[in-house]
Amino acid sequence: MQHKFLFIFFGIALFSITMASAQKADMNAEKANVTLVVNEFTKIWETKDMNLLSKIVAHDSNMVNYGINANLVFIGWDALKDSIAKMWSVMEMKKMDVKNQVINVDPSGNVAWYSEICDMDLLYGGHPMQILNQRYTGVLEKRNGNWVIVQFHNSITCQ
Repeated sequence: MQHKFLFIFFGIALFSITMASAQKADMNAEKANVTLVVNEFTKIWETKDMNLLSKIVAHDSNMVNYGINANLVFIGWDALKDSIAKMWSVMEMKKMDVKNQVINVDPSGNVAWYSEICDMDLLYGGHPMQILNQRYTGVLEKRNGNWVIVQFHNSITCQ
């Protein structure tokens, strides 16, 4: 009888360890998926890929995002899409380097957030421009199995 209880105890323990490992692996996979979306968001500034932007950003009408100055407030997907299209018409990103990227996924596996610092070399209205240490932060949600950005904020340091 004791052997039966030991067998059951070790079986439950092994099952628990296996499930914990599987959950950790799933969280690692979720973090990798979030990282992919955040990196794609960086790429769209170089590629001007509106289809990719549409895929990785929520289309919520009440979504609020902030750009680098007080005039750049985007409420809703349509306002964001239109503003970015206007920016892309006068800018050409030459190089965008990301550093200090931090990505976190909530234990639920449905919410994530990120922060990163970006250095940019670009042409704006045909004029060369360099923006160093631009700060990006954002929040993502997992919707229908896909991660989408539901809020982002970028700013530059004032010196």
